[in-house]
Amino acid sequence: MDIRFAWLEDEARIDDAARLFADELPESYISHSELQFGRAKSPSEWFPDLAAFLREEITERVPSNSIPGQRVACGFAGEDIVAVAFVSWNLGVRIPFAILEDIVIDKNQRGHQLGQQFLDWIFAQAREEGVRRFFLESGKDNHDAHHFFERNGFRQVSVVMMNELK
Repeated sequence: MDIRFAWLEDEARIDDAARLFADELPESYISHSELQFGRAKSPSEWFPDLAAFLREEITERVPSNSIPGQRVACGFAGEDIVAVAFVSWNLGVRIPFAILEDIVIDKNQRGHQLGQQFLDWIFAQAREEGVRRFFLESGKDNHDAHHFFERNGFRQVSVVMMNELK
């Protein structure tokens, strides 16, 4: 199947991207950013309105509403969205960097190198912007993703901890 990658620009596709994203997230995906920004109630539980919440996040990143330096990348198989990634970058620092905030691949497309092709496309886009470092964070139990990222040159540089104040 022929896959095309592009930044999401069509506001009519926001719901499709949010739905794919919400449908493909196991609890192991939850990391500190999902807890910090309201996607997850706890390290093992999503909020029930996740798709609506993601729709709002994606809307803020579509060009007509876009926050500078924050975009949504998509993989398209024909008209179907089969991959979604949130990417942000900061070019105004000593060593320009990007953050792969999220990446989700349709479960029916896994195992066919789509994730690798998508990440390669995202890296190429970042290089064109002048990015020299890429960061990401991942849920502590998302082991398959960790192995994928390590194969692509990512290395652990910090540890994030949380305390539930009572």
